[in-house]
Amino acid sequence: MKKHEKIDISLVSGARPGLLRETLESFYSKLFKNFDLQTLYVNIDPFEGGPEEVETCELICREYFSEVVSRKPDKPHFTKAVRWLWSRPKADWCFHLEDDWVLSREVSLQEFHDAQKRNVAQISLMTREKNWGYRSMYHYEPSRLTFLGRDLGKSLNRRRPIFTTSPSFVRRDFAHRCAELMNDTLDPEKQLNTLNPELNAYTADFRNHFIGARREFVAIDIGRQHRDEHGITKTVIDGNSVWTNEEN
Repeated sequence: MKKHEKIDISLVSGARPGLLRETLESFYSKLFKNFDLQTLYVNIDPFEGGPEEVETCELICREYFSEVVSRKPDKPHFTKAVRWLWSRPKADWCFHLEDDWVLSREVSLQEFHDAQKRNVAQISLMTREKNWGYRSMYHYEPSRLTFLGRDLGKSLNRRRPIFTTSPSFVRRDFAHRCAELMNDTLDPEKQLNTLNPELNAYTADFRNHFIGARREFVAIDIGRQHRDEHGITKTVIDGNSVWTNEEN
């Protein structure tokens, strides 16, 4: 097996230099070092900061990556950020990341290769938020098993694979097609799995394989604590995610 695997990186960032540096330091030391890094595609939204913080975030990115392609829109828009990022990669696989995660352990090249099974288009890191208590290493929609009207317990709907915008490897062709089919008015993760019939019909043919065992939280969300400390709440309005500051 090759010692290194070429991957691109797609990164959604706010104008939050402290969070971004913590995230990149963690992923660089525990995951990125095991791969041959090609291009970092980064979308830096003016979220929680202004032009100075946006420029600082770009400089931080250039400390970790030699090839950086950045997009710095005037207004934040999560779905447009994801669509642009997922349309960019040129390597066979990219690693998608947001600026508010850290790793609890090292992620190896071998784990990445082991997860590349038939029809796998995404390889996602296990997180607490997935609340995954099933034996399957593939992410499917939870359901209930019934027989003659009797509830036999929890099961999985294997016709409905679940995909994510949390830390994960994404196959280039899958990412490109998802970006083409996404609707700007809907949250990207929610429409990957519901809300967007054409996109859902496409993703149904693929699978999302986990890295990490049940109840093992390989990636840890540090954004929730940050939002709580700064009085920022996330709500879903008409299928799209909206962040508001309670202090304003």
